[in-house]
Amino acid sequence: MLNIAIIPGTSRPQALNPQIVAWAKEQLAGREDVRAEVVDFGDFDLPLLDEVIPAGANMYQNDHTKAWGAKLAEFDAFIFVTPEYNHSISGSLKNALDFVASEFNHKVAGIVNYGADKGVRAAEHLRHILANYKLAVVRDQASFSLFTDFADGVFTPTEVSATPFASMADDLVSWGEALKSVREDADSEDQAA
Repeated sequence: MLNIAIIPGTSRPQALNPQIVAWAKEQLAGREDVRAEVVDFGDFDLPLLDEVIPAGANMYQNDHTKAWGAKLAEFDAFIFVTPEYNHSISGSLKNALDFVASEFNHKVAGIVNYGADKGVRAAEHLRHILANYKLAVVRDQASFSLFTDFADGVFTPTEVSATPFASMADDLVSWGEALKSVREDADSEDQAA
């Protein structure tokens, strides 16, 4: 069974994000090959980045960073549900990602994005950021328009927008299972060193 964290992409009050996060979790609920959990970085009280040593060294000094990192380490895969703000991801998501590093190594991610132009620029920017973590991002993504996938502030995804989620989830499972052996090999090498 693949453990997937669904990570909300914003801490903005009254954002549309919780509706899409809930929808993503519902899409996975019927699958017997995954266990999905919403992991909100807002629950970890992360301030603006306050770690002195860069995250890649994995030498966290602050309890909030240790807790955030430990939670992420529990998962094999991630689904990031991100809005597009000013042609990118939200500042709060970027800040949360900057706290950690190795917890994402040799794992897999999928992206669900939304915005005026379906959030595709945010998704592309997020792909670049996640590549730095040795985090493989599957190709398919669910992209939603503020104009066609919402009605009066309620998430009402169109079939054409929602359909790619299923193939994204299939790829998450395939890649996630394959990458487990890569992590095991990396852990063996670390222990031998």
